[in-house]
Amino acid sequence: MNPMQAPRLNRLQEAWLQEIGLDKRMLAQFVAPLAGPESAVDTSVQAEPEPSAPKLMPAEPRLPVRRQVQAEPEESPAKTLQPVPQIWEELIAHIGECQACELHKGRSHAVSGTGALTAPEWLVVGEAPGSVDDRTGLPFQGKAGQLLQAMLASIQVTGQTTVFYTNLIKCRPLGNRTPTPDEIAACLPYLQRQIALLGPRRILALGGLAAQALLGLNDDLENLRGKVHAMRSEDGRSIPVLVTYHPTALLLRPQHKLDAWRDLNLARTVPGAEG
Repeated sequence: MNPMQAPRLNRLQEAWLQEIGLDKRMLAQFVAPLAGPESAVDTSVQAEPEPSAPKLMPAEPRLPVRRQVQAEPEESPAKTLQPVPQIWEELIAHIGECQACELHKGRSHAVSGTGALTAPEWLVVGEAPGSVDDRTGLPFQGKAGQLLQAMLASIQVTGQTTVFYTNLIKCRPLGNRTPTPDEIAACLPYLQRQIALLGPRRILALGGLAAQALLGLNDDLENLRGKVHAMRSEDGRSIPVLVTYHPTALLLRPQHKLDAWRDLNLARTVPGAEG
């Protein structure tokens, strides 16, 4: 083959050369026409159809993206504390309907107290009603109440002595658990108003919680026992306060009965309140 002879290209070769960058005029210089029309190389390359753009499916309507905003917790409506009544009968009715804390949901009765209503010689304050107290609506029932009466009788506090019995908390905590600070704060105004209206000459606090609430101290029971304290009532009177074990605690730990006896003997020596 004469190297100077123009190459004979078929359509596939021509199309490939055109694809890599040779245009039709450049290709014509290298393609020689053949004698017969059948053999002639058609330098015109049928352009491959450009790929049609893919048909786009109609876009689905885009829904607005909802941002999940964490809802702020609804504020529980604040419990409106009603003013503590100044009249005894209204105070007792108010205690019976109190909903200042969650304890009202589980009570049978609110236990406001019982006893002498005018300047009693002793105001005996426990911590909270027990199960029998809750059923009867009276404080210091059951075995704890029997032991308390024996303790008082040992220092000649008998039926002839005027006494009022009540608790720091007026509704029984379920399971006889220890009252919470919030529950104590909700009930303390009732006890303070009872003290002001009753005008007791002395107060006997049974247990650490009752003593701490009455005296406004955080000392434990052992540090509060064995001495005479004083509290200032709403009407300005200074009232002596003695502290000892709750009778329920003595039933569980009889070894403390001797200490309780010493506390009661100290109580016997305490003069009444000063105006």
